[in-house]
Amino acid sequence: MFELGKSYTREYIHTVCGGNKQAFLPTKNGKVVAACLRRDLNPQAPDVVLCNGGAASRAAGNTLSRQTDAIPVFIKQEVDQFEYVGQFKVSESLTTPVDCAQYASNSSFTTGQIARVIKLLRC
Repeated sequence: MFELGKSYTREYIHTVCGGNKQAFLPTKNGKVVAACLRRDLNPQAPDVVLCNGGAASRAAGNTLSRQTDAIPVFIKQEVDQFEYVGQFKVSESLTTPVDCAQYASNSSFTTGQIARVIKLLRC
């Protein structure tokens, strides 16, 4: 499906996985089908995913936090180029402000903007 270390466009990821081409956690049929992450918003990616308080981000984070299936994870390298870094599954989901606060450092989010932190484990 995807080759480790190879870059893919959002169009290609969408063709293979489905879901919204703009969403960082695209969903299809009620499941998150991939993670397309930016380092400025997710500096600890792929191990940690930060979800802000926006409705779409909150909903996708909630959906992913309940999934047991692994998803492909991509890290943005440049405009419309996302490097495939492997298959990951959720290992932990944090929602309390005290637990989430430490993950805001080095990201473009403030502590108050982070609604959920999802820790991922490589499969």
